[in-house]
Amino acid sequence: MGGLVMDSETPVAPEDQEFLALLVHRGFLQREDALAILQAAREQGFEAALEARTGWDASRVAYLRRTRGLSEPEIPGYEMLGRLGAGGTSEVFGARRRKDFRKVALKILLPRLALDPPAVRRFLEEAKILQRLRHPNIVRGHRVFRFLGTYVLEMDLVPGRPLDQVLEEDGPLDEESALGVVRQVARALEALREAGLVHRDLKPGNLMMDAQGKVVLIDLGFAGPGRDLEALEGTTLGTTAYIAPEQARGEEGLDVRADIYSLGATLYHLVVGRLPFERSSDAEMMRAQILERLDGAALKEAPISPSVHYFIQKMMAKDRELRYASPAALAEEIEAHEEARRRLG
Repeated sequence: MGGLVMDSETPVAPEDQEFLALLVHRGFLQREDALAILQAAREQGFEAALEARTGWDASRVAYLRRTRGLSEPEIPGYEMLGRLGAGGTSEVFGARRRKDFRKVALKILLPRLALDPPAVRRFLEEAKILQRLRHPNIVRGHRVFRFLGTYVLEMDLVPGRPLDQVLEEDGPLDEESALGVVRQVARALEALREAGLVHRDLKPGNLMMDAQGKVVLIDLGFAGPGRDLEALEGTTLGTTAYIAPEQARGEEGLDVRADIYSLGATLYHLVVGRLPFERSSDAEMMRAQILERLDGAALKEAPISPSVHYFIQKMMAKDRELRYASPAALAEEIEAHEEARRRLG
């Protein structure tokens, strides 16, 4: 961002140069726009040059300054309650609706991605899915709207912590809790399957767990039909530490068994306390997902029963034909395991 500073003769205050750099970083301006504004400011002054280049009036400029390029947003109709989290495509904020004082979560597409048609399409598709689905283990979406050139999705505010934070702060889960997570997520995946959807990016960071152990799937940003080639666009969507071998290979026609693999990798992480494969780069991680077997010694050393060892091995089979055929089948087998443990006391 410092590259926008021209020289000591530039008649633009340092705070204005920093503001321009922020607007470029957030995606409101291209770098060439910022440089042209700096050049024009020699003759026109900064505010006039900015308005001439962008067409923004003084109130919009003031808003972008005050909210630091929408990184600390103020959105009409909401009282903002603070940032809840951020990912590679969006930021999530807690908010209270002024009309009925209900607390909600606002997911805001990063402004720099609002000009990227595939990113916008995925964001709007996620909104449609969350508005349509009704399941206790999937966050409910309400309305989606455009604001200052980007997009905002209003969702239920889900209590608890994401599971990656739970792992970081508390360490591995006990076997009973981890299986409870997997059972609930499997039911959510079954709802997606019945709707003709594959999640494609299941991982602890997309799962929220409250103090009572209820788990909610909170991010469906990559969800879509398994054979939706346009959605894939020649890329491997998902997080490499959890993706199935066929997904790492970029194969067409993904189905729910890819999500079952990712859920197996999540279960491994929850009970062992580390990833199934730990490599120094995404490329190496993808190679391991495709070619390498699970470390059986690590599983044997973990404080888990042979049954959980079996669940992980079956969910993470390299050949998807050997995995559970559906999330419902996985949930039913876990429920049978839990019932047997209850009977044994």
